[in-house]
Amino acid sequence: MEQPVWGSRWVFFFAATAGAVGLGNIWQFPMVMAENGGIAFLLLYLLCIIVMGVPMMLSEVAVGHIGRANPVAAIKSTAVRSGASRHWSIIGYLGLFAGLSIFVMLTVVAGWVISYLLEIYQGTFIDIGRSNAQLVFEQTKTNVSNQLLYQSMFIFSVVFILGFGINKGLGRGITSLVPFSIVVLVFLLYHSLTYGNLYPAIEYLFNYDIKKLTFGAFVLAFEQAFYTLSIGVGSLMVLGAYLPKRGSIGLIVFSVALVDILISGAIGLVIVPILMSSQIAPVSGFDLLFVALPSAFGDMLNGQYLGVMFFIFVILTALSSALVLLEPCIAWCSERVTNGRWSAVILVGFVAWLISLACVQQGSDISGFKLQLFNLLDFATAKVILPLAGLLVAVYAGWILKPALVRDEITNTGMFWLYLWYFLIRFVAPSLFILILVLNQLDIDSILLFFLVQ
Repeated sequence: MEQPVWGSRWVFFFAATAGAVGLGNIWQFPMVMAENGGIAFLLLYLLCIIVMGVPMMLSEVAVGHIGRANPVAAIKSTAVRSGASRHWSIIGYLGLFAGLSIFVMLTVVAGWVISYLLEIYQGTFIDIGRSNAQLVFEQTKTNVSNQLLYQSMFIFSVVFILGFGINKGLGRGITSLVPFSIVVLVFLLYHSLTYGNLYPAIEYLFNYDIKKLTFGAFVLAFEQAFYTLSIGVGSLMVLGAYLPKRGSIGLIVFSVALVDILISGAIGLVIVPILMSSQIAPVSGFDLLFVALPSAFGDMLNGQYLGVMFFIFVILTALSSALVLLEPCIAWCSERVTNGRWSAVILVGFVAWLISLACVQQGSDISGFKLQLFNLLDFATAKVILPLAGLLVAVYAGWILKPALVRDEITNTGMFWLYLWYFLIRFVAPSLFILILVLNQLDIDSILLFFLVQ
Protein backbone atom coordinates (compact mmCIF):
# COMPACT_ATOMS: atom_id res chain seq x y z
CA MET A 1 0.00 0.00 0.00
CA GLU A 2 1.40 3.40 -1.02
CA GLN A 3 2.29 5.70 1.88
CA PRO A 4 0.03 8.80 1.96
CA VAL A 5 1.65 12.24 1.98
CA TRP A 6 0.49 15.53 3.47
CA GLY A 7 -0.97 17.89 0.92
CA SER A 8 1.02 20.73 2.51
CA ARG A 9 3.67 21.21 5.18
CA TRP A 10 1.19 23.49 6.91
CA VAL A 11 -0.88 20.40 7.65
CA PHE A 12 2.09 18.85 9.42
CA PHE A 13 2.62 22.09 11.37
CA PHE A 14 -1.01 22.20 12.52
CA ALA A 15 -1.01 18.48 13.35
CA ALA A 16 2.18 18.76 15.43
CA THR A 17 0.74 21.84 17.14
CA ALA A 18 -2.45 19.91 17.94
CA GLY A 19 -0.33 17.20 19.55
CA ALA A 20 1.67 19.75 21.55
CA VAL A 21 -1.20 21.94 22.78
CA GLY A 22 -3.39 19.80 25.01
CA LEU A 23 -5.40 20.02 28.20
CA GLY A 24 -2.19 20.25 30.25
CA ASN A 25 -1.60 23.69 28.72
CA ILE A 26 -5.00 24.73 30.06
CA TRP A 27 -5.20 23.32 33.55
CA GLN A 28 -1.58 22.99 34.63
CA PHE A 29 1.17 25.00 32.95
CA PRO A 30 0.08 28.59 33.84
CA MET A 31 -0.20 27.79 37.55
CA VAL A 32 2.99 25.72 37.62
CA MET A 33 4.84 28.64 36.03
CA ALA A 34 3.39 31.20 38.44
CA GLU A 35 4.12 29.15 41.56
CA ASN A 36 7.71 28.28 40.58
CA GLY A 37 9.27 31.61 39.75
CA GLY A 38 7.16 33.08 36.94
CA ILE A 39 9.47 34.38 34.20
CA ALA A 40 12.40 32.57 35.82
CA PHE A 41 10.55 29.25 35.47
CA LEU A 42 9.52 30.12 31.91
CA LEU A 43 13.19 30.64 31.00
CA LEU A 44 14.07 27.31 32.61
CA TYR A 45 11.21 25.69 30.71
CA LEU A 46 12.46 27.24 27.47
CA LEU A 47 15.92 25.82 28.20
CA CYS A 48 14.40 22.35 28.65
CA ILE A 49 12.55 22.79 25.36
CA ILE A 50 15.80 23.69 23.58
CA VAL A 51 18.11 21.03 25.08
CA MET A 52 15.57 18.19 25.26
CA GLY A 53 12.21 18.96 23.68
CA VAL A 54 13.23 20.10 20.20
CA PRO A 55 15.99 17.45 19.78
CA MET A 56 13.54 14.72 20.85
CA MET A 57 10.82 16.01 18.52
CA LEU A 58 13.34 16.20 15.69
CA SER A 59 14.45 12.62 16.40
CA GLU A 60 10.95 11.19 16.26
CA VAL A 61 9.95 13.13 13.16
CA ALA A 62 13.20 12.11 11.45
CA VAL A 63 12.70 8.41 12.24
CA GLY A 64 9.15 8.55 10.89
CA HIS A 65 10.26 10.50 7.83
CA ILE A 66 13.02 8.00 7.05
CA GLY A 67 10.98 4.87 7.81
CA ARG A 68 7.79 6.22 6.17
CA ALA A 69 5.52 3.88 8.12
CA ASN A 70 3.76 3.50 11.47
CA PRO A 71 6.05 3.89 14.55
CA VAL A 72 6.70 0.16 14.96
CA ALA A 73 7.54 -0.43 11.29
CA ALA A 74 9.51 2.82 10.97
CA ILE A 75 11.82 1.93 13.86
CA LYS A 76 12.16 -1.66 12.66
CA SER A 77 13.10 -0.64 9.11
CA THR A 78 15.55 2.08 10.17
CA ALA A 79 17.13 -0.33 12.68
CA VAL A 80 17.68 -2.93 9.97
CA ARG A 81 19.13 -0.30 7.63
CA SER A 82 21.44 0.76 10.48
CA GLY A 83 22.65 -2.81 11.06
CA ALA A 84 20.92 -3.04 14.44
CA SER A 85 18.38 -5.42 15.95
CA ARG A 86 14.80 -5.10 14.78
CA HIS A 87 13.77 -5.53 18.42
CA TRP A 88 14.27 -1.79 18.84
CA SER A 89 10.71 -1.70 17.52
CA ILE A 90 9.66 -2.12 21.18
CA ILE A 91 9.87 1.69 21.27
CA GLY A 92 7.03 1.82 18.77
CA TYR A 93 4.89 -0.54 20.81
CA LEU A 94 5.50 1.52 23.96
CA GLY A 95 4.37 4.58 22.03
CA LEU A 96 1.21 2.86 20.79
CA PHE A 97 0.31 1.81 24.34
CA ALA A 98 1.01 5.27 25.76
CA GLY A 99 -0.91 7.04 23.01
CA LEU A 100 -3.94 4.79 23.35
CA SER A 101 -3.90 5.15 27.16
CA ILE A 102 -3.74 8.94 26.96
CA PHE A 103 -6.51 8.93 24.36
CA VAL A 104 -8.74 6.86 26.66
CA MET A 105 -8.12 9.22 29.59
CA LEU A 106 -8.79 12.16 27.30
CA THR A 107 -12.18 10.72 26.35
CA VAL A 108 -13.15 10.54 30.03
CA VAL A 109 -12.26 14.19 30.59
CA ALA A 110 -13.91 15.17 27.30
CA GLY A 111 -17.12 13.56 28.55
CA TRP A 112 -17.00 15.81 31.61
CA VAL A 113 -16.28 18.85 29.43
CA ILE A 114 -19.28 18.18 27.18
CA SER A 115 -21.46 17.81 30.24
CA TYR A 116 -20.16 21.12 31.62
CA LEU A 117 -20.71 22.86 28.31
CA LEU A 118 -24.38 21.95 28.53
CA GLU A 119 -24.63 22.81 32.24
CA ILE A 120 -23.10 26.25 31.76
CA TYR A 121 -25.34 26.92 28.77
CA GLN A 122 -28.36 26.07 30.94
CA GLY A 123 -27.18 28.48 33.67
CA THR A 124 -26.42 25.84 36.31
CA PHE A 125 -23.40 27.74 37.69
CA ILE A 126 -24.95 31.20 38.07
CA ASP A 127 -24.14 32.38 41.64
CA ILE A 128 -23.45 28.79 42.66
CA GLY A 129 -20.30 29.19 44.77
CA ARG A 130 -17.28 26.89 45.03
CA SER A 131 -18.76 24.37 47.46
CA ASN A 132 -21.84 23.75 45.33
CA ALA A 133 -19.68 23.71 42.19
CA GLN A 134 -17.66 20.92 43.77
CA LEU A 135 -20.87 18.96 44.32
CA VAL A 136 -21.78 19.41 40.66
CA PHE A 137 -18.42 17.97 39.64
CA GLU A 138 -18.89 14.95 41.91
CA GLN A 139 -22.35 14.37 40.46
CA THR A 140 -20.96 14.67 36.92
CA LYS A 141 -18.33 12.01 37.59
CA THR A 142 -20.86 9.60 39.10
CA ASN A 143 -23.53 10.09 36.42
CA VAL A 144 -22.55 6.97 34.49
CA SER A 145 -25.28 7.14 31.84
CA ASN A 146 -24.44 10.71 30.81
CA GLN A 147 -20.73 9.98 30.92
CA LEU A 148 -21.08 6.96 28.66
CA LEU A 149 -23.16 8.97 26.20
CA TYR A 150 -20.77 11.92 26.02
CA GLN A 151 -17.66 9.74 25.83
CA SER A 152 -19.23 7.71 23.05
CA MET A 153 -20.10 10.90 21.16
CA PHE A 154 -16.53 12.11 21.47
CA ILE A 155 -14.99 8.82 20.31
CA PHE A 156 -17.47 8.57 17.43
CA SER A 157 -16.46 12.07 16.28
CA VAL A 158 -12.77 11.13 16.30
CA VAL A 159 -13.40 7.84 14.48
CA PHE A 160 -15.64 9.49 11.90
CA ILE A 161 -13.05 12.16 11.04
CA LEU A 162 -10.10 9.76 10.91
CA GLY A 163 -11.98 7.30 8.73
CA PHE A 164 -11.71 9.63 5.74
CA GLY A 165 -7.95 9.21 5.55
CA ILE A 166 -4.85 11.31 6.03
CA ASN A 167 -5.67 14.41 4.00
CA LYS A 168 -9.47 14.39 3.79
CA GLY A 169 -9.88 13.18 7.38
CA LEU A 170 -6.97 13.90 9.74
CA GLY A 171 -5.50 16.76 7.72
CA ARG A 172 -8.76 18.55 7.02
CA GLY A 173 -9.95 18.03 10.59
CA ILE A 174 -6.74 19.42 12.10
CA THR A 175 -6.53 22.41 9.76
CA SER A 176 -10.11 23.28 10.72
CA LEU A 177 -10.00 22.63 14.46
CA VAL A 178 -6.66 24.25 15.34
CA PRO A 179 -7.25 27.65 13.66
CA PHE A 180 -10.83 27.74 14.99
CA SER A 181 -9.63 27.03 18.53
CA ILE A 182 -7.03 29.82 18.20
CA VAL A 183 -9.77 32.24 17.09
CA VAL A 184 -11.84 31.31 20.15
CA LEU A 185 -8.76 31.72 22.37
CA VAL A 186 -8.10 35.20 20.94
CA PHE A 187 -11.70 36.18 21.70
CA LEU A 188 -11.37 34.89 25.26
CA LEU A 189 -8.05 36.67 25.66
CA TYR A 190 -9.52 39.95 24.45
CA HIS A 191 -12.41 39.66 26.90
CA SER A 192 -10.12 38.68 29.78
CA LEU A 193 -7.66 41.51 29.15
CA THR A 194 -10.50 44.01 28.76
CA TYR A 195 -12.77 43.06 31.66
CA GLY A 196 -10.63 40.92 33.97
CA ASN A 197 -8.12 41.88 36.66
CA LEU A 198 -5.25 42.26 34.20
CA TYR A 199 -2.40 43.77 36.19
CA PRO A 200 -2.67 41.48 39.25
CA ALA A 201 -2.86 38.54 36.84
CA ILE A 202 0.27 39.64 34.97
CA GLU A 203 2.08 40.16 38.27
CA TYR A 204 1.04 36.69 39.44
CA LEU A 205 1.91 34.88 36.21
CA PHE A 206 5.03 36.73 35.10
CA ASN A 207 6.76 37.61 38.36
CA TYR A 208 10.50 36.96 38.43
CA ASP A 209 11.51 35.03 41.54
CA ILE A 210 14.73 33.11 40.99
CA LYS A 211 14.65 31.84 44.58
CA LYS A 212 11.81 29.49 43.59
CA LEU A 213 13.98 27.74 40.99
CA THR A 214 14.58 24.70 43.15
CA PHE A 215 15.50 21.21 41.96
CA GLY A 216 11.80 20.40 42.11
CA ALA A 217 11.10 23.31 39.77
CA PHE A 218 13.65 21.92 37.33
CA VAL A 219 11.94 18.52 37.38
CA LEU A 220 8.59 20.21 36.75
CA ALA A 221 10.03 22.20 33.84
CA PHE A 222 11.50 19.06 32.31
CA GLU A 223 8.26 17.12 32.70
CA GLN A 224 6.22 19.98 31.23
CA ALA A 225 8.58 20.21 28.26
CA PHE A 226 8.46 16.44 27.74
CA TYR A 227 4.77 15.72 28.19
CA THR A 228 3.38 18.73 26.35
CA LEU A 229 5.23 18.06 23.07
CA SER A 230 3.74 14.59 22.45
CA ILE A 231 7.12 12.91 22.79
CA GLY A 232 7.10 9.15 23.25
CA VAL A 233 3.56 8.43 22.03
CA GLY A 234 4.41 7.76 18.38
CA SER A 235 2.42 10.71 17.04
CA LEU A 236 5.43 12.65 15.79
CA MET A 237 6.79 9.56 14.02
CA VAL A 238 3.59 8.92 12.12
CA LEU A 239 3.16 12.62 11.31
CA GLY A 240 6.73 12.65 10.02
CA ALA A 241 6.01 9.58 7.90
CA TYR A 242 3.40 11.58 5.98
CA LEU A 243 5.82 14.42 5.13
CA PRO A 244 7.10 14.79 1.57
CA LYS A 245 10.46 13.15 1.03
CA ARG A 246 12.45 16.36 0.67
CA GLY A 247 12.69 19.46 2.83
CA SER A 248 13.95 20.62 6.20
CA ILE A 249 11.97 19.71 9.30
CA GLY A 250 14.04 21.51 11.93
CA LEU A 251 12.41 24.92 11.52
CA ILE A 252 8.90 23.46 11.63
CA VAL A 253 9.65 21.51 14.81
CA PHE A 254 11.12 24.57 16.54
CA SER A 255 8.11 26.66 15.44
CA VAL A 256 5.72 24.14 17.00
CA ALA A 257 7.60 24.34 20.32
CA LEU A 258 7.48 28.15 20.20
CA VAL A 259 3.75 28.21 19.42
CA ASP A 260 3.16 25.83 22.33
CA ILE A 261 4.82 28.32 24.71
CA LEU A 262 2.88 31.29 23.31
CA ILE A 263 -0.46 29.52 23.57
CA SER A 264 0.30 28.42 27.15
CA GLY A 265 0.98 32.04 28.10
CA ALA A 266 -2.20 33.22 26.36
CA ILE A 267 -4.26 30.61 28.22
CA GLY A 268 -2.80 31.83 31.50
CA LEU A 269 -3.85 35.38 30.65
CA VAL A 270 -7.36 34.11 29.98
CA ILE A 271 -7.77 32.05 33.12
CA VAL A 272 -6.08 34.05 35.89
CA PRO A 273 -7.85 37.41 35.33
CA ILE A 274 -11.21 35.59 35.32
CA LEU A 275 -10.39 33.88 38.63
CA MET A 276 -9.09 37.08 40.23
CA SER A 277 -12.14 39.07 39.13
CA SER A 278 -14.20 36.68 41.27
CA GLN A 279 -11.59 36.64 44.07
CA ILE A 280 -10.92 32.93 43.55
CA ALA A 281 -7.41 31.73 44.32
CA PRO A 282 -5.67 30.22 41.26
CA VAL A 283 -5.58 26.42 41.33
CA SER A 284 -4.68 23.74 38.81
CA GLY A 285 -5.93 20.40 37.49
CA PHE A 286 -9.52 19.23 37.67
CA ASP A 287 -10.21 21.72 40.47
CA LEU A 288 -9.42 24.59 38.09
CA LEU A 289 -11.35 23.33 35.09
CA PHE A 290 -14.44 21.91 36.78
CA VAL A 291 -14.80 23.87 40.03
CA ALA A 292 -12.97 27.21 40.15
CA LEU A 293 -13.61 28.42 36.59
CA PRO A 294 -17.32 27.46 36.48
CA SER A 295 -17.76 29.27 39.82
CA ALA A 296 -16.01 32.34 38.40
CA PHE A 297 -18.13 32.28 35.24
CA GLY A 298 -21.23 32.04 37.43
CA ASP A 299 -20.23 35.23 39.29
CA MET A 300 -19.58 37.28 36.15
CA LEU A 301 -21.86 39.46 34.08
CA ASN A 302 -22.49 37.46 30.88
CA GLY A 303 -20.30 34.77 32.37
CA GLN A 304 -22.71 32.11 31.15
CA TYR A 305 -21.85 32.87 27.52
CA LEU A 306 -18.16 33.38 28.21
CA GLY A 307 -18.12 30.00 29.95
CA VAL A 308 -19.72 28.38 26.91
CA MET A 309 -16.98 29.87 24.70
CA PHE A 310 -14.27 28.66 27.08
CA PHE A 311 -15.53 25.09 27.16
CA ILE A 312 -15.93 25.14 23.37
CA PHE A 313 -12.21 26.00 23.28
CA VAL A 314 -11.48 23.07 25.62
CA ILE A 315 -13.52 20.70 23.44
CA LEU A 316 -11.75 21.86 20.27
CA THR A 317 -8.37 21.38 21.95
CA ALA A 318 -9.30 17.91 23.20
CA LEU A 319 -10.68 16.83 19.82
CA SER A 320 -7.63 17.97 17.85
CA SER A 321 -5.32 16.27 20.36
CA ALA A 322 -7.39 13.08 20.18
CA LEU A 323 -7.06 12.91 16.40
CA VAL A 324 -3.27 13.03 16.63
CA LEU A 325 -3.10 10.58 19.56
CA LEU A 326 -5.15 7.86 17.86
CA GLU A 327 -3.51 8.06 14.44
CA PRO A 328 -0.40 5.94 15.30
CA CYS A 329 -2.57 3.00 16.44
CA ILE A 330 -4.71 3.30 13.31
CA ALA A 331 -1.64 3.44 11.06
CA TRP A 332 -0.21 0.33 12.72
CA CYS A 333 -3.54 -1.52 12.64
CA SER A 334 -4.21 -0.72 8.99
CA GLU A 335 -0.80 -2.12 8.00
CA ARG A 336 -0.68 -5.19 10.26
CA VAL A 337 -4.16 -6.28 11.32
CA THR A 338 -6.84 -5.15 8.88
CA ASN A 339 -7.28 -4.33 5.22
CA GLY A 340 -8.43 -0.79 4.64
CA ARG A 341 -8.52 2.47 6.58
CA TRP A 342 -12.13 2.31 7.75
CA SER A 343 -11.83 -1.19 9.25
CA ALA A 344 -8.69 -0.14 11.18
CA VAL A 345 -10.35 3.05 12.44
CA ILE A 346 -13.46 1.17 13.59
CA LEU A 347 -11.43 -1.57 15.31
CA VAL A 348 -9.14 0.82 17.18
CA GLY A 349 -12.05 3.09 18.08
CA PHE A 350 -14.05 0.14 19.41
CA VAL A 351 -11.14 -1.04 21.59
CA ALA A 352 -10.65 2.49 22.95
CA TRP A 353 -14.40 2.75 23.60
CA LEU A 354 -14.41 -0.48 25.60
CA ILE A 355 -11.49 0.66 27.75
CA SER A 356 -13.09 4.06 28.27
CA LEU A 357 -16.27 2.36 29.50
CA ALA A 358 -14.22 0.53 32.10
CA CYS A 359 -12.68 3.84 33.20
CA VAL A 360 -16.12 5.23 34.01
CA GLN A 361 -16.71 2.58 36.66
CA GLN A 362 -15.88 3.45 40.24
CA GLY A 363 -13.06 0.92 40.54
CA SER A 364 -12.58 -2.35 42.36
CA ASP A 365 -11.23 -3.11 45.81
CA ILE A 366 -7.84 -4.82 45.44
CA SER A 367 -5.54 -5.61 48.39
CA GLY A 368 -7.22 -3.14 50.68
CA PHE A 369 -7.27 -0.02 48.50
CA LYS A 370 -9.35 1.17 45.66
CA LEU A 371 -7.79 0.83 42.24
CA GLN A 372 -9.32 2.77 39.38
CA LEU A 373 -8.37 2.05 35.81
CA PHE A 374 -8.20 5.75 34.97
CA ASN A 375 -5.68 6.39 37.77
CA LEU A 376 -3.74 3.24 36.90
CA LEU A 377 -3.37 4.29 33.25
CA ASP A 378 -2.37 7.80 34.31
CA PHE A 379 0.24 6.52 36.78
CA ALA A 380 1.72 3.85 34.50
CA THR A 381 1.89 6.16 31.48
CA ALA A 382 3.29 9.27 33.19
CA LYS A 383 5.69 7.58 35.61
CA VAL A 384 6.97 4.59 33.65
CA ILE A 385 6.00 4.18 29.97
CA LEU A 386 6.59 7.70 28.65
CA PRO A 387 9.95 8.38 30.41
CA LEU A 388 11.17 4.92 29.38
CA ALA A 389 10.05 5.46 25.78
CA GLY A 390 11.74 8.88 25.78
CA LEU A 391 15.02 7.40 27.01
CA LEU A 392 14.93 4.64 24.40
CA VAL A 393 14.16 7.12 21.61
CA ALA A 394 17.13 9.27 22.65
CA VAL A 395 19.47 6.27 22.80
CA TYR A 396 18.18 4.88 19.50
CA ALA A 397 18.39 8.17 17.59
CA GLY A 398 21.73 9.18 19.04
CA TRP A 399 23.64 5.91 19.18
CA ILE A 400 21.88 3.27 17.04
CA LEU A 401 20.44 5.08 14.03
CA LYS A 402 22.98 5.24 11.21
CA PRO A 403 24.27 8.84 10.89
CA ALA A 404 23.99 8.72 7.10
CA LEU A 405 20.23 8.16 7.40
CA VAL A 406 19.55 11.13 9.61
CA ARG A 407 22.08 13.55 8.11
CA ASP A 408 19.85 14.70 5.26
CA GLU A 409 17.01 15.36 7.68
CA ILE A 410 18.93 18.00 9.61
CA THR A 411 21.79 19.33 7.48
CA ASN A 412 19.40 21.47 5.40
CA THR A 413 19.62 23.95 8.27
CA GLY A 414 23.43 23.71 8.51
CA MET A 415 26.09 21.30 9.77
CA PHE A 416 26.35 23.17 13.08
CA TRP A 417 22.79 22.18 13.95
CA LEU A 418 23.52 18.55 13.10
CA TYR A 419 26.47 18.46 15.50
CA LEU A 420 24.48 20.29 18.16
CA TRP A 421 21.59 17.85 17.75
CA TYR A 422 23.95 14.88 18.08
CA PHE A 423 25.47 16.26 21.27
CA LEU A 424 22.09 16.96 22.87
CA ILE A 425 20.44 13.69 21.82
CA ARG A 426 23.44 11.53 22.73
CA PHE A 427 24.45 13.00 26.07
CA VAL A 428 22.05 15.60 27.47
CA ALA A 429 18.63 14.06 26.75
CA PRO A 430 19.49 10.49 27.96
CA SER A 431 21.00 11.89 31.18
CA LEU A 432 17.85 13.89 31.89
CA PHE A 433 15.59 10.92 31.20
CA ILE A 434 17.63 8.65 33.47
CA LEU A 435 17.37 11.27 36.21
CA ILE A 436 13.58 11.51 35.83
CA LEU A 437 13.20 7.71 35.76
CA VAL A 438 15.21 7.41 39.00
CA LEU A 439 13.15 10.12 40.67
CA ASN A 440 9.93 8.48 39.50
CA GLN A 441 11.16 5.14 40.84
CA LEU A 442 11.77 6.74 44.23
CA ASP A 443 8.27 8.18 44.05
CA ILE A 444 6.85 4.74 43.17
CA ASP A 445 8.72 3.20 46.09
CA SER A 446 7.32 5.83 48.47
CA ILE A 447 3.78 5.14 47.23
CA LEU A 448 4.21 1.39 47.73
CA LEU A 449 5.68 2.01 51.19
CA PHE A 450 2.67 4.15 52.08
CA PHE A 451 0.26 1.32 51.22
CA LEU A 452 2.33 -1.23 53.12
CA VAL A 453 2.33 0.90 56.25
CA GLN A 454 -1.42 1.45 56.18
